[in-house]
Amino acid sequence: MKIKDIMLRSTISVLADCPLEELIKIMALQRVNGLPVVDGDQRVIGFISQHDIMAALLPNYLGVVNSSTFLTEFIQLSKKLKEYAYHRVEEFMARDIITISEEDNEVMAANLLIRHKIHHLPVLRNGFLVGIVTMRDLLKAMLEQKENNPEELQEVK
Repeated sequence: MKIKDIMLRSTISVLADCPLEELIKIMALQRVNGLPVVDGDQRVIGFISQHDIMAALLPNYLGVVNSSTFLTEFIQLSKKLKEYAYHRVEEFMARDIITISEEDNEVMAANLLIRHKIHHLPVLRNGFLVGIVTMRDLLKAMLEQKENNPEELQEVK
């Protein structure tokens, strides 16, 4: 099965000069935890996620979650978010990102998502963003494929 048959086509993306405050509002409205960052021609130049923002504003945030200083750190995060609200996405985005072609298959997508421990895989056609695929999309497609053609999945073992 090709990625173009699985991917979410109505992908929302942001420009590198998008303010952090606007990005967070978009992510909340769309109920996503990350977005591709594109240039004016829709070429993917990065990816920005909640993790990227948290890591930049509160570098030890994963260690803080289980510590007794969580409340203090959370207050610090709130202050930093307000301080950085108008900073541009390009300051926080990951630049070395993994992408996939719409002509690739679901096995390659699953391999990339799992091996690189990422949640979103921007889908490209001739270098331009045309969609996004997640593990949830792959799982859904596999279930639908099994319902429609159970023999196909038995070969994957």
